[in-house]
Amino acid sequence: MRKLLAIVSLWIPAAVIAVTWGMWAERLPSDLPTHWGSSGPADAVASAPVVFGWTLGIATTIALVGTILLIVPLAGVWVQRAIGGVAAASAAFVLGIWLGSAASSLGVADPYSVELGGWLLLTFVLPAYGVIPLLLLPKGHRRPVEVMYTEALTSTPLSSTPNGRYSTRVVSWLFIATAVVMLVVLALLCIPSITGGGAGSLGFAMILLCVAFLLVVALCAFRVTVDERGFRVTSVLLGIPIKRIAPGDIDTVEVTVLEPTQWGGWGYRVMPGRSAIVLRRGPGMVITMRNQNQFAITLEEPEEPASILLGLIESDPSARESHADSA
Repeated sequence: MRKLLAIVSLWIPAAVIAVTWGMWAERLPSDLPTHWGSSGPADAVASAPVVFGWTLGIATTIALVGTILLIVPLAGVWVQRAIGGVAAASAAFVLGIWLGSAASSLGVADPYSVELGGWLLLTFVLPAYGVIPLLLLPKGHRRPVEVMYTEALTSTPLSSTPNGRYSTRVVSWLFIATAVVMLVVLALLCIPSITGGGAGSLGFAMILLCVAFLLVVALCAFRVTVDERGFRVTSVLLGIPIKRIAPGDIDTVEVTVLEPTQWGGWGYRVMPGRSAIVLRRGPGMVITMRNQNQFAITLEEPEEPASILLGLIESDPSARESHADSA
């Protein structure tokens, strides 16, 4: 029931846009302001139906995407809460843009004479609406995954590996496809600026989408490395570290069959007490830290990096001391 209410809250901004258009259409000028200069009055306008259509379309798209991501169990509880909050805040911001343009133009003959005034403050206050789904959606609980079907491992000295390190590259077609879809959406959002319809009202949505696009691109391809510094996962395209685990922080390393449902779905998942990069059901490695947090990753041949990590733990003084203390 709480999730249903959270989903309904995502659609309220789009519903308000539609209802206010029905109430105000006859009182609005043919053009609505879309940008205001530093002098005060509007310096750019667009057709009222176009402004209504774009704001309603964006708010509806945000609500639809948010609804799908909340209904389909492809993410952990905490990720779902973040999705709900961001979606509601983004839709509410679009609602603020519509209200700032339409409500300030009621009964006005010349849209270029409209001043934004206090509506500007409302535009930036409305995103606080994103708190509502956060309060409605259930919170996650710290529950370690019980690793099943583990394979026996023997430690391998790091010195026996080529160049004294293990390194492999993993490509995620899931994130590549997602990045392509987001790129198409970004191109569609740029149409108003290209056609002269005014893109000022879409700036915030485009910024959010660009940030999300960069996050997805970071996971299109990543490199898994095991060396004297421990375990690392790095984005190949952006060169940024995604996960780092020092040898002294590792308690156990296990090779098993990763079930996406156990780790919150497919992709990069962050949940209370555990995180994972799961690309499919299949072989993978699970690292349990001394604080009992877990990290799992899908790999074609996880036995090699797992055995090297075991050897690294056995040869690392800080790791041996950590295990002695825990014992």
